[in-house]
Amino acid sequence: MKLNLVNKIYIGIAIILLLSIAWRVFRYKAWDRHYFFASVSVPYTYPIYIRDIYFIYPNEDEFGDGFYYTRDEVNNFNSSWGSEYYSPRVSDPMQIPKQLALQYVSYRDKKFYRDALGLPRQTIENIFKQAKADDQLLSLSSNYTMGDKKGLRFVVGIANDGDLVVWLRGKFFEKVILKTKLKPKDLSAKDLYHAKEMNKQEYYNKVFEYIPDTLKQLVERGYDKGAKYIDSPTHYIEKNKEYWENQQKND
Repeated sequence: MKLNLVNKIYIGIAIILLLSIAWRVFRYKAWDRHYFFASVSVPYTYPIYIRDIYFIYPNEDEFGDGFYYTRDEVNNFNSSWGSEYYSPRVSDPMQIPKQLALQYVSYRDKKFYRDALGLPRQTIENIFKQAKADDQLLSLSSNYTMGDKKGLRFVVGIANDGDLVVWLRGKFFEKVILKTKLKPKDLSAKDLYHAKEMNKQEYYNKVFEYIPDTLKQLVERGYDKGAKYIDSPTHYIEKNKEYWENQQKND
């Protein structure tokens, strides 16, 4: 049977549509996505101002949930070491992030930090798979449905002296997936823009304008000076163990 020109055009369009759908499915990689939420915390006595903190994903046009809730807590001087957002909510499942990008300034030492840190994606993927197999995924509220989703929680801890740790948390476990030390950076005029162009001192004064007097006095008295928060436990498991055990009894 011979095909006329119109049939050939229709077949060509159908092939293009199928290839387009296949490409979108492959690019989205539904089989390689998980639900997770992200928070950031700092020691109360080592205040910082976070200009930016976010994950970078394999598909760089994607943006995940979290960070901005607890970033505001940090910038309002209401954070504590290892704390996370009390009511995490998720939207769509996401691919494992490939990098953590952040920029902040430290109140105590007046140093500026900016970096993009690689994350161990395969290690994170393995933790998700193991947590699912062991029924250790956490319940996360959904922005789209009434029911909860199952996933894990990232928590970034920014300690003093440029120390940084990233935990991945589930039921009865907290794993360190990254632990590093950042080096202070010289920032550009763009990085120091805050409603208007500023130099480093002006920027520092502006972002710490409303630091509480009680916290300022603690710092001035040298309270917690020399503390090594990067090695301090968060007590995450102890704080939640009873709750998880009760959940298991009721399941």
